[in-house]
Amino acid sequence: MMVEKFFKILSIEFSDLEDELDVLIALVNKRRDRHEITEYVMKANSTLLKRELVDILLIHKKIMEISPDSYKNVDEATAAVIDIIYGFTGIPKAVHTYMEKRVRKVLRYMDEVC
Repeated sequence: MMVEKFFKILSIEFSDLEDELDVLIALVNKRRDRHEITEYVMKANSTLLKRELVDILLIHKKIMEISPDSYKNVDEATAAVIDIIYGFTGIPKAVHTYMEKRVRKVLRYMDEVC
């Protein structure tokens, strides 16, 4: 039961992270529209953020394919999730960091509430 909760909460956190990147992409576009940044800077930032978003979506999908029943406890599930996150190579290191922070956040929440 706890492992299932872990994956449900984790999915919510990853979705929230995806939404945050969407907001950042929109903010970059608004900054260009207000002439606070150049078209070049907007494209560079937007491209990087979109890449990070795609990578997070891919990793999120892969993690959600895991069956919670495959793990005896949250520690085992956490180790598997971290392995998946860092198993994706060739992506910006920030993606690994963002996602691992969300995993740790879920663990803190579960320690306090569950």
